[in-house]
Amino acid sequence: MGNETIILDGKTLTINDLIKVTRFEKGVKISDEGKVKIEEARKIIEDKLEKNETIYGISTGFGKLANTIISPSQRETLQKNLIKSHSIGFGPYLPDEIVLGAMVIELNSFCKGGSGIRYETAKMLEKLINSRVIPLVPSIGSLGASGDLSPLAYIARILIGEGEAKYENEVLKSSDILSKLSLFPIVLHAKEGISLINGTHVLTSYAAHTVLDSLNILRNSVIAVGLTLEAFDGNVEAFSSFIMNLRPHNGQMKFAKAILDILIGSDLLSKQPKRIQDPYSIRCSPQVHGAILDAVEHGKNLVEIEINSTTDNPLINLETSDVVSGGNFHGEPIGLAMDYLAIAMTELGNISERRVNLLLDSTISGLPSFLSKNPGLNSGLMMIQYAAAALSGENKILASPASIDNTSVSANQEDHVSMGLTASKKAYQLVKNVTNMISIEIYTACQGIEFLENKKLSNVLKNIYEYIRKQIPPLGEDKLFDKEVYWIAEKIEDRSLANIAEQEMGEIFGDIR
Repeated sequence: MGNETIILDGKTLTINDLIKVTRFEKGVKISDEGKVKIEEARKIIEDKLEKNETIYGISTGFGKLANTIISPSQRETLQKNLIKSHSIGFGPYLPDEIVLGAMVIELNSFCKGGSGIRYETAKMLEKLINSRVIPLVPSIGSLGASGDLSPLAYIARILIGEGEAKYENEVLKSSDILSKLSLFPIVLHAKEGISLINGTHVLTSYAAHTVLDSLNILRNSVIAVGLTLEAFDGNVEAFSSFIMNLRPHNGQMKFAKAILDILIGSDLLSKQPKRIQDPYSIRCSPQVHGAILDAVEHGKNLVEIEINSTTDNPLINLETSDVVSGGNFHGEPIGLAMDYLAIAMTELGNISERRVNLLLDSTISGLPSFLSKNPGLNSGLMMIQYAAAALSGENKILASPASIDNTSVSANQEDHVSMGLTASKKAYQLVKNVTNMISIEIYTACQGIEFLENKKLSNVLKNIYEYIRKQIPPLGEDKLFDKEVYWIAEKIEDRSLANIAEQEMGEIFGDIR
């Protein structure tokens, strides 16, 4: 576990904080305030149990069985049965970072004091997170309403000594992992089972990782467009502040400014443009990339609300001691946001593919066909655009909205669902595809620059170009180059390229973190 510990209080967790845990091995700790709220909420539940009040999911069954009364002697069995009966799912296991992220979001939600879980149960979840215990969770099973019931049940069953998880690079029975950690399986008390599985934590974990990766790709898209402008000998007048100020969308203005900043020192800013107008994929890139940036920022705002929310049911009111049934478990806010983000990021891939096509078409670019020094005998980068087109085609399928679907379940008690996990999963995969598409554009633009004589690149782009050329030589005769494109994708993902740019120009989009 890393040195930095993320303090969970139910209200200040950020996406960056979450990723520090899931990707950079930071730990978590329940805040003092969170502990107080967890214990206050639990006392309310205990008091109501002593009075034998009828409360959904505590002294009743679940879903359509809400009118079935459960006797006090059966309440612990009810919670354990809930975890067992809801542990059904299919498909490949969820990525480790998504499962770990869901566990962190769930623990943070308990710190708001709305769930009624015992503090010792929350502490056990904290211990599992900090020990990097990753439950094996099938990827298909959640409808994103009543929360992520199935995947959260697979997580919760680890606490009761059931199921399997990864620990120290091994897949082990949960009972063996708990023994290694000197822990004992939890005996779930009233309300705890439903609190552990009734939330949007898994779909929101997907959404948080997707938003962060989307912002990273957008930063790298500035690099890609900048290199393409250099290789294409593009017209930068379309990026002027005059044009942007006449249509002052926030993302559009930020993107255009970032392009002009990354081009400082380039011949393009001082010489007469080669063309009066460039094709839309270049000329309209501020309008397109900017709109995408706005869409991703919208998603970021919603996700950071969600990771600091309680999405359980029923909920405890610490001020009135009431226990109230509601619908915070419904994943519609994030499902819609991820469908919107997926559509937006599909467009980022689409416009990037079009710029690649421009660079490879000698009749438009004025560069050699397919950027080959000896076209005909050599195919050059002909196939790289095919790969981009294939990724674009897959993205159009993944961008089909999931949140418009609905299947009524639980004998029509739960008659409208969000399909939020499906929306988030699709967006997560789609963004990985777009990473590859931006890497294709960067690779192609660098090859295009090879054919420019007496070209003065901007200071930032020269540094990035030289960084890439230390690893990847220019294309001469045809060769295997797939791993070279993969390497650029890795440098996008680990922020190496963006860091080079930001060392000189500062944060690419200013106030977005």
